[in-house]
Amino acid sequence: MPDPCRSGSRRNETWTASGRAGTLEKDAPADGVAENRSREGLEVQGREREPDGEPMFDLPPVVTGTVMVLVAIHLLRGFLSSNGDTMVMALFAFIPDRLILEAGEPAYPGGWGAVVWTFVSHAGLHGGWMHLMLNAVMLAAVGRPVAGRLGGGRFLALMVAAAVGGAAVHLAADWGSGVPMIGASGVVFGVMGAALRFVFVAPWRPLPSAVAVLALPRVRSFVAALVLMNVILVVVGSEPFGGDGGGVAWAAHVGGFLVGFFGFGLFDRRR
Repeated sequence: MPDPCRSGSRRNETWTASGRAGTLEKDAPADGVAENRSREGLEVQGREREPDGEPMFDLPPVVTGTVMVLVAIHLLRGFLSSNGDTMVMALFAFIPDRLILEAGEPAYPGGWGAVVWTFVSHAGLHGGWMHLMLNAVMLAAVGRPVAGRLGGGRFLALMVAAAVGGAAVHLAADWGSGVPMIGASGVVFGVMGAALRFVFVAPWRPLPSAVAVLALPRVRSFVAALVLMNVILVVVGSEPFGGDGGGVAWAAHVGGFLVGFFGFGLFDRRR
């Protein structure tokens, strides 16, 4: 194939790339000038097409909105009296003992309604600003790719399902406990589990099964790191991480992760 930057045997024709649209220039001088111009044009074109990059805090609206709601809830709780905040906890925290009925009725404020809604509402309450910030930062980090793939509505549904799954596993692990369980950690672990289903898979490939994804070394390493992190949390407690010094609801983390990882296909719109 003849070199496009050299003259032909019968015609003195040289073709060089020019312009952003990639148009061709014919009958340019057949010397080193044409080659230099071609290189300069390609260099300029390459610079023009360099990606500008993405803003550091360019989060999907559903993630930003969720973080803002969590912050607003914690701010509003700061204006309540001690008795008022205690009532909020009684109404919206997840308490396993709530499901142990007395004379066929729930013994806690909120009645049967609270038995249902606390499977989700506990995720909106936090033990302190540090507890809230840790969950908010982690949700922003892992929520961006998941929300971008699922869309706002499906992402919200995933978070609700992760909250329910976290509360259900916590209920099974701590049946009858009267200690309130609060925090969005189960939701965060659920979003982590969802992210692991696709972030290490080529975007053009169909969603693989959970078992197939677990065969990937990077996924197994990530899961091992999450297990280790939970063991550390159980050993040292929640106080170093902004909690109130109580125990860590590790079972809620496990429940949220299982929902996000194994249930991701139910929410994925690219199936």
